[in-house]
Amino acid sequence: MARPRTFDEHEVVDRAMELFWTRGYETTSVADLTAELGVHPGSLYRTFGDKHALFMKALAHYRDTRARGLAPGLVAGGPVLPRIRAVLLGWIELAVEQDSPRGCLIANTAGELLPRDDEVASSVREILAVVEDGFLQGLHAADRQGELAPGLDLPASAALLTMLLEGLQVLVKADPDPGRFVAAIDAALAPMTPEPPATRR
Repeated sequence: MARPRTFDEHEVVDRAMELFWTRGYETTSVADLTAELGVHPGSLYRTFGDKHALFMKALAHYRDTRARGLAPGLVAGGPVLPRIRAVLLGWIELAVEQDSPRGCLIANTAGELLPRDDEVASSVREILAVVEDGFLQGLHAADRQGELAPGLDLPASAALLTMLLEGLQVLVKADPDPGRFVAAIDAALAPMTPEPPATRR
């Protein structure tokens, strides 16, 4: 008779995601996982298969708990562009607080495992598409509220914001002064806002 499961699968996947995020996929061994997660190797294999299968669940968990939260946060009501700026600035502020900034799980994974792992590549593309769609939903809401420059290409701008977000999270891992990227964020967002009306003389 199989032993009853004595751990919360959701919690284990969440903690595994954090471990992969901090250490990377290749350098995280099964021994690391079982030690950090408090799960017996046999239980880990029975529940998740192997390390790669657990990693795929961790990526799906990131998609569902992090990436999918972008759109609701941007369209919750009120001005959208300040919220987009806050999302970008949040990664800078986090990097400033951390002794060793870990960047983004997706950017890290793309650099470590792509293009040689097709399954991971598919998951990364899906997550980036969710992020891009989140920005696009936010920009549509901003456009309806008159926050954007007339004629702005919303899909292209959503792709630009996604590139900015992912690139930023690579740079903050290496730059000794992540705070200097605040000006770059403002420069990227400036063309999206309408020009102020000319002052009458």
